[in-house]
Amino acid sequence: MSDIIYGRNTIIEAFEASLDIEKVYLLSSLRGEYEIEVRNYCKENDIPLAKVPEIKLNELTRFKTHQGVAAIISPIKYVDYREVIAELLTSGIIPMIIVLDGVTDVRNIGAIARSAYYFGADLMIVTGSFSGRINEDTVKASAGAILNLPVSRTSSLLTLISELQSLGIMVVATSLKDAVTPDEIDMTIPTAIVLGSEDKGLHYKTLEIVDATVKIISVSEFDSLNVSVAAGILLYECSNQRKAK
Repeated sequence: MSDIIYGRNTIIEAFEASLDIEKVYLLSSLRGEYEIEVRNYCKENDIPLAKVPEIKLNELTRFKTHQGVAAIISPIKYVDYREVIAELLTSGIIPMIIVLDGVTDVRNIGAIARSAYYFGADLMIVTGSFSGRINEDTVKASAGAILNLPVSRTSSLLTLISELQSLGIMVVATSLKDAVTPDEIDMTIPTAIVLGSEDKGLHYKTLEIVDATVKIISVSEFDSLNVSVAAGILLYECSNQRKAK
């Protein structure tokens, strides 16, 4: 894999060069100053860190001398969502943001990015340590759209929601219970749409603190949509409301 780097000095050099790193893999038994340095850097820069057995590192590096650490270089450049939102608000643009929490399928992430770019979203934020990594398959599934859409990431969805709300952005989440239809929500104001993982959806604590929950009504007994399809419907509704206004 051409996007894999490994070796202790190489990883530190990547940190110092501020390379966009998708994920770091650290030998689970590794202890000491180096492990602390890597762990702190990943925490400070919202980089997912996985503690893995040696066999996993061997597979990633094709049995090269990895010294207990490897990392994946991202095909995109991540942005700071705070800076993007501040710039949007300063420019008088009403933000349309899509937030993905724990979405693991890279093709879903790509498809959502494609819809987000098509419908004019200003920013996509990926949260959760177990989200799928953005790779060449993601770029392909997005038809290249993800290369033109600002993408940010953060580890804590709850903290993100609180920050968005403090900036005057309405946070809307998808839910199968106690929710209204998308057309009942005024999304002509600054809006962030939050979608959860393919299998578990959003945690109940998330649903407790968002400003509104929406449900896409089914005409059959089938009770759920693929997350990328749901994202497309909600992005269309948001875009359509703004065009009508």
